[in-house]
This record gives sequence, C-alpha cells and structure tokens, in this order.
Amino acid sequence: MSDKPHAHVTPGSSLAVSGLLLVAVLTVMHLARDVVLPVVVALILSLVFLPAVRRMKKMYIPVPLGAALIVLGLLAGFAGGIYNLAEPASAWLDKAPQGLRDLGVKLRRVAGQVHDVTQATAKVQDMTKDMASGGSTVKPQEVTVKTTTLAGGIFDAARGFALAAVSTLVLLYFLLACGDLFLRKTIAATRRLADKERAIDIARQVEAGVSTYLLTVTLINAGLGGAVAMAMVLLGVPNAVLWGVMVAVLNFVPYLGEIASVSALTIVGLLTFDDVGHGLLVPGVFVVLSATERYLVTPMTLGRQLSLNPVVIVLSVLFWSAMWGVTGALLAVPILVALKTLCDRVERLKVFGEFLAA
Repeated sequence: MSDKPHAHVTPGSSLAVSGLLLVAVLTVMHLARDVVLPVVVALILSLVFLPAVRRMKKMYIPVPLGAALIVLGLLAGFAGGIYNLAEPASAWLDKAPQGLRDLGVKLRRVAGQVHDVTQATAKVQDMTKDMASGGSTVKPQEVTVKTTTLAGGIFDAARGFALAAVSTLVLLYFLLACGDLFLRKTIAATRRLADKERAIDIARQVEAGVSTYLLTVTLINAGLGGAVAMAMVLLGVPNAVLWGVMVAVLNFVPYLGEIASVSALTIVGLLTFDDVGHGLLVPGVFVVLSATERYLVTPMTLGRQLSLNPVVIVLSVLFWSAMWGVTGALLAVPILVALKTLCDRVERLKVFGEFLAA
C-alpha cells in the first residue's frame, strides 16, 4: 500500500480558488473590453429579439431573413437618429465654450461674488518685473505641451464607436440567425432529462426577463423623452428633440443618468434664457416628469417581479461603468436582471436573488 497522503480540498480553499478565478475573469474582461463589449451587447440584444425571430418563423419567414430584417431595422433607426441629431448637437458644441463663459459671468453677477482677477494678475506681473530687475538676465525657457484637438478626439471616439457598432451588429445577426443552436447544444450535452428541462426553463426565463425589462424600459424612456421634448417646446428651448433623446438615453442608467440629465438641462436653461428663474424652470420641469416616471409609471409597468434593490443597482452601475465606461453603465441593469432571473430559478442561488430584489 502507498503511504502517500491524499490531498483534501477544504471549503475554504475551494472558495479561495473560486474567488481568484472570478478576479482573473473580471481582469480579462476589463483589459479585453474592446473585444468583450461587442459580444456582451450582441448577446443581450439577441435575448431581446429572439422571440421576434421565432414569431417571424411561424409566419413562414426564414430565420436568416428575419435576423437580417431586425439588424437592418436597428441600423436604419440608428443611422437616421444620428443624421437628424448631428447638426443641432454640433451647433451646441460649437457655441458651448462661449456660452459657458457667459454663464459664469451671469452666475457671478446673480450671486454678487465678483472676483477682481485683473488686479491679482497685475500684482503678479509687478512681482515678476521686480524679480527680473534684480539682475537676472536668463530668458525663461518656453515649454510647449502637445495636446489633442477636440476635433481629433471626437473623430477618434466616433471611429472606435463605429467599429464597435459594426462588430456588434454582425455578431447579433449570427446569434439571431443561429436561433436556439447554443441552447440545443447545451441540452444535448446534458445527460438527465430533468436537467434538460431545467436548462430549457432557465434559458427561457432569463430570455423573457431581459427582453421584458429592456422593451418595457425602452418604451418608458421613449415616453419620458417625448414628454421632455414637448415641455422644451412649450418653454421655448431650441432643439427640443435633441434634449428629449438625451434624456431617453441617459435614463437607461438609473439614478446617475437622472443626475446627468438635470445637470445638462440646467446648463441649457441658463444658457438659453437671460432670466435665471426662467432658466431653472427647464430642469425643474424635468424633475417633475422624471419623478412621475420613476415613482408612478415604472413601478406600475414593471411590477414586483423585475423590481431590483436600489443600492444594488447603483453599485452595479458604478462597477460596470468602471469596467467598460459608458457602455458598461448602460449594460449594468440588464446584466443585473439576467443575474436575478437566474438566481430565482436555481435553488442554491435563491438567497442571492432575494438580496438583489427590492
């Protein structure tokens, strides 16, 4: 008999290995975000549009054709939105520097806090002249700092975004065209019938949860954006559609998106109107509309099943935005919905599902 001791795996060591594996996976997801992000976005969008592909199949539309119609529809809508909003957005960006300077002057006048920058600068110049007259003839060395122009930065960002969008749409097409191929492969690899049925049930529930959430929230955000655009028209704010679209997009990021919208509309209102009270009416109207959506429309529409813990939502948004930037912030809640749906269907993970619920 061999006297060689057997290795025993303790629960603590197993937990440590799992933790290290999780850290390694998250590190790879962060470092390889340019590759991972299009895949994640395409996967989430496929969960939303797979039911539509199945419905078209029942209408005798081939699956590849149905997938192509959905992708082309997304591409047309996206391109049309950029075409219609590019001009007003560019106009606002062009006049933003001068507008912000005027806004600073306006706020200082209203607050009664006028800083005498000219006198401070004159004192510094006098001190510099006195030091120079003390016999120092050394000419100060000029330091040139090379900076990236705003146009160059916008061009680079637009190019990267376009490449990521094309990659996402290509992946989305193949995921939709394959239909339930991956689910069928998973079921085929499972031996027991009970496990096959369970895998199908979990996959369908995750798909239904994510698609229901995203479609419902998209309709709610579109309604909020439309209401904000109408309010901007009534208040006399130019480019009302631009601000409505901005609010609708930012509202996909809970809480933080609302703060960003309030900040942006405050600047827009103060830049548009000379009267500060009239200018502050712009974000004030948005706050009323947003509160109505958050505390009345959304709870009544989504219901208890898809309600999430607000603290967990904020933590998820902060985490995924640190991982993947703005796109991560937009994906934070859909990922959370998929995770909660999975936890609710797996017995061992139900305690985490309760933690994620509101």
